[in-house]
Amino acid sequence: MFEWGSRGAGDRGVSHVLGVVLLASAVIVGAVLIVHVGQQTIGGVNDDANVELAEEVLLSVDQSFQRSDTSESVEVPDRVRSDVAVTDDATYNLTLNSNSTCSTGNRSLQTLRYQENGQQVSYQGGGVWRMTESGATMSSPPAVNYDEGALSVSFANISGRQIGGSSVAIQSNTTANRSHEAALQTALFTEATYEGVRNGSWDSSSPSTTCAPSQVTNATLTIENSSYARAWADWAQSAYDDKYVTVTPNSVEPGETIYIRFALGNVSDPAFEVRNMSVQEDPTDNTKARVNATIRNTGGLQDTQTVKLNRSGVSNNKTTQVTLTGGDSARVSKSIDADSGVHNFTVASEQDQAYKLVNYTAVPGSPSLNITNASIPASARLNQVPEANITVENNGSMTAEQNVTLLVNGSVNATRHVTVHPGNSQTVDFGPAMPTGENGTYDIEVTTDDDTYSQYSDDGHYFVVGDVGVFEVTSVSPPGGVKSGDTVTIEATVKNTGNIRKSDAVKIHIKNESDTKVESKEKTLTLNGTNSGSEKETVTLTGGPLTAPSYSNYTYIVETPDDRSYGTFTVGGSAPPVFDITGLGVDNPVEPENKTEVSFNVTNTGGTAGSQTLRIGRDWGDDKSRDEQLDPGESTTVSQTVTAPSEDGLYRLNFTTGNQTAWRLLNVRSNTAVERDKGGMTTNERVNATIELKGAELEGSNGYQITHTKVDMDLVVNNQSGDHEIPLWRDVGYDFEDGDVNGPHAERRLINDDYPDPYEFMKTFEANSSFSVTATSYYCYETTYTDIRFKIDGTNYYTKRCTNPGGVRISTDENSSNADILVDGEVIPGYGQAGKAQRKLTDMLGEQRVTELENGSARLNLADGEFVYLYELSQDNANPENAYGYGDPDYNDAVVIFRTNSIENEVLEPRFRFVDVAVPARTPKTDDTEATVTVKNVGTAAGTAELTPTFDGSTAETQETEIGVNETAQFSVELATASKTPGQSYQYRFNLTNPNRSESATGKQWGGNIYVGDIDEQFMQVESVRATSTIDNDESANATVDITNVGGEGGTAEIKLYAKNTDDASPTFAVSDAATTNVLTSKETKQVNLSLPSDRGNYTYYVQTRNSTSAKQSFFVGRSSVVVNDTQGINIGSQTYNTSTLIERNGGAERLTVEVNNEGTVGDKREVALTVKNKSDGTTVYTGTENATVGSGDLTRTDAYPAWAGYDTDLDPGYYTYEVTVYNDTASGSIDDTAMGEIYLKEVDESGATTNDSPISIDSDTITIGS
Repeated sequence: MFEWGSRGAGDRGVSHVLGVVLLASAVIVGAVLIVHVGQQTIGGVNDDANVELAEEVLLSVDQSFQRSDTSESVEVPDRVRSDVAVTDDATYNLTLNSNSTCSTGNRSLQTLRYQENGQQVSYQGGGVWRMTESGATMSSPPAVNYDEGALSVSFANISGRQIGGSSVAIQSNTTANRSHEAALQTALFTEATYEGVRNGSWDSSSPSTTCAPSQVTNATLTIENSSYARAWADWAQSAYDDKYVTVTPNSVEPGETIYIRFALGNVSDPAFEVRNMSVQEDPTDNTKARVNATIRNTGGLQDTQTVKLNRSGVSNNKTTQVTLTGGDSARVSKSIDADSGVHNFTVASEQDQAYKLVNYTAVPGSPSLNITNASIPASARLNQVPEANITVENNGSMTAEQNVTLLVNGSVNATRHVTVHPGNSQTVDFGPAMPTGENGTYDIEVTTDDDTYSQYSDDGHYFVVGDVGVFEVTSVSPPGGVKSGDTVTIEATVKNTGNIRKSDAVKIHIKNESDTKVESKEKTLTLNGTNSGSEKETVTLTGGPLTAPSYSNYTYIVETPDDRSYGTFTVGGSAPPVFDITGLGVDNPVEPENKTEVSFNVTNTGGTAGSQTLRIGRDWGDDKSRDEQLDPGESTTVSQTVTAPSEDGLYRLNFTTGNQTAWRLLNVRSNTAVERDKGGMTTNERVNATIELKGAELEGSNGYQITHTKVDMDLVVNNQSGDHEIPLWRDVGYDFEDGDVNGPHAERRLINDDYPDPYEFMKTFEANSSFSVTATSYYCYETTYTDIRFKIDGTNYYTKRCTNPGGVRISTDENSSNADILVDGEVIPGYGQAGKAQRKLTDMLGEQRVTELENGSARLNLADGEFVYLYELSQDNANPENAYGYGDPDYNDAVVIFRTNSIENEVLEPRFRFVDVAVPARTPKTDDTEATVTVKNVGTAAGTAELTPTFDGSTAETQETEIGVNETAQFSVELATASKTPGQSYQYRFNLTNPNRSESATGKQWGGNIYVGDIDEQFMQVESVRATSTIDNDESANATVDITNVGGEGGTAEIKLYAKNTDDASPTFAVSDAATTNVLTSKETKQVNLSLPSDRGNYTYYVQTRNSTSAKQSFFVGRSSVVVNDTQGINIGSQTYNTSTLIERNGGAERLTVEVNNEGTVGDKREVALTVKNKSDGTTVYTGTENATVGSGDLTRTDAYPAWAGYDTDLDPGYYTYEVTVYNDTASGSIDDTAMGEIYLKEVDESGATTNDSPISIDSDTITIGS
């Protein structure tokens, strides 16, 4: 037997306080209580004995407040007959980090007070207080607990004016004050005020965290206008050590304002350690020594100490005052008298000291390893490996063998050993050792035995990871038509694409062909980031004259701490025209079918005028091209206004000149992933979703029996592939149920934990799908009793199911108004109308999903990405607007939750690959030869494949055909062998290209030879050569070569593969691999694999035997670099989030998707692992690995190529940490990138987060006090 309501929110363990658990280990709590006014009074307290008795009553009330999960009464003795009033004169305010924005605001500190004959005893702030002739005293401490940096506060919010009767009744209501608790929480951590949250004037759609939990170091409790102010102060001063808790002012009178400040987080004693001490000659006075040291507070509390800098035998030693908070450090430096001899120099704080023995002599003979240059950026994104170079120079007179040490926040992070001869210098790279694994601000120091570089003191900034400014070079205007002896001008536009304001240097260099810097300029820019509206500025370098013989190539380089752009220009009158792409303009994202302008800038950086075709190509519309004549140095911009495709996705735009090609992705994205559309839903993106049945209550009662009628449900989907109807839950339970979701067996599964709940359906919906969850009810001709019993309000009910359903009664597929689809915050129709035998909406949805309003209706509290279907299945053509009075439609006959789990992104593009090329090895002269080329589309979208044949150096007409996903197509090509001289071998080559991409598809070239005529002796012909077009430099690739003996005699074939790197200054062909076959008889074919180069570069290669040479083919060796997208790279439901911020959502997380970006030059695959742990105890709750294909082929000069890895995490509400790891190829390989973050899933229904596993846990009760 099962009793309704026993599986609801009321059964969950409740701590009756408002809890805010800070990451700094601070807990801030409160409670809410309401006093119901009575007409009588507590009387008879007329003397001291009765004051004592009243005090005991209030102490009992306090204890009952703490046990408010049950109803109970506190008895008041008959002889106590005096007034107990409720006053609200006093107020409290809780403020974090002394920041008035992070504050509860002034809240009433209501007081339950007994007063007679000048004596008072009161319950205020969880404490019991007495007012005596000597002043206020404490009888019981307030509800404020502080221990080792953790704080909890629990204050009663009491309303009413008077309490009467012989007892005080305490009764709990767990739902009435949830909005109060949420407002307190929001006001503490965000820019919102308590009042703004309560009255709805605060925009909750984009909350901005002002006091992040991890950064809270103190909380101030302000008590105003309390008659017991002095007792409050006495309590705080006596209960806690003044190192941790301070009270101001020292002397307090009744009604005065007091401030109680609590230190939070790490509250260990201060400990000033002395580190990195060095002694050097004072360059301004050779009779003195400069003594330096770093002082670091390794404790938690702030302190001010006197640091002593001494030298043995000297009376005038130095001191300096240092003030440090926990974890901070400072550099101290003083000059002290020095003379010849061995001296002991010391630096000492109150807890630590360091010393150095220094020998001063008039004879030179010691090394001096000084740090002469430090190139460390001011900021970096999470998991970036920045350039961090330190240059050391030996200014002494002997060889230095020393360690160069990198310290992060005072701790050694890396050490490099160097040997530097006198007068020489050496550069040390600390980039891989920089602390970019976690967001934060870091103190960076580099030390040698003789010198110290401190980033803050030397460069004026710390090293910041996470929220940073990023200086991106958005465009460059290089010179063109430069003659020998001319000056040149280079302009570069730099934009701050990071999120915060930044000030840093931009450098422009010009180098000649010998890599010698001939001109340079540096300018410091200060630009706002995206938080304040991104700013950009142009930097100009004018230099020269530049000289050249006939002509020379010069290189320009534009550098910021975060980006680098470079190109070439020519100097000399005979230099050819070079059309250089110097800037691309694509604004992302754009909504479907909206217009947007795309453009690219082109400059002729060559020495002579020329004309080229400039083209913008796209795969969803017509290309735009124009022929442009440009003089040397002249620039032009080609732009096109395009209409974005109607479907969400990533679409390629190609920009080409005669010299260069570049492409960008246009990100087409709707505002919302899923929308309501009349009686159904529409997806604007490809989403994964769950449909969950919460209940069905089309039933009635007669006496002690409940009769259930039949209801079944279907999912109806309409998309590009047609109309689809998917029956839901037809296979659940017994055969006789046949999908009945309203029968007694279905109801028992939904409400009884002893039976599994199978009523969930998960599906991935394609973009631009429309769908609805339909419900159908049936007439019933016969019923029968079941063995299921339900207990309602203490009465046992038998149940009957329908054994002979009749025709359709109501179908929402035909009556769309009988299904109402609602979202968070909307009002439920028919709330509270359920009959006695029916479960209410609060029973089906859970109490926390429903807030009862004053007018008798109710408002929905749904998780992010959730919709609720409510069905009326007993009245035709029902209207939700009429669902309020008795007998009206109640819309609780079935209830379904639709939940968006994730956005399932993918890059839609065709990719073509050779399957086979059928060409005979030898042909008679009489006829042309027909070749058959088979091509397959292995991409994710249909597209046009282009095949361009070349035979004996002549290029034939390009053929093209449309190929669907995973489909193949054949090209027939005539090779003009009939016109060729017999007795020779002729080269052929097929180029397979994708016109929608800037480079050929994978397997883009297939070459070989065909012999015309007959030959008697052996002839080892290279029949075919094929290989992948690109590889990663950590991989290897082979060319597959078919060698056929087309002659009449047997023999062996010696085969060589020649290759050259065209990126080299003077490339030449060299043997990359070779092989020798066994004896090949006439017409016999042997297949061999020859290794291609693996060093990075662009290669041209061919295969050769003593008789035959293949056509030249191209091959690119690049490098993939796959990282987690830190910006909007984490997807849960229909929202995306940054990895650097706390993810806060309402409800659980069925699925989590991670976006990774390939910032390299070739496509590749990666294994991406996700680990999720419970924040409270560190236990692993999910781990999984997915493969991500991050592009294919050559990705040179492209934006970062995205891919997505999805995980079925099935996380309940709670507080979690997650870590994403990108492995190079497999999980056993090296790690490319990691990203870590935190997820807080707020509870919205009957199961989920508790105060033990959430950072912000609100769980207080409304407590009613009455007679």
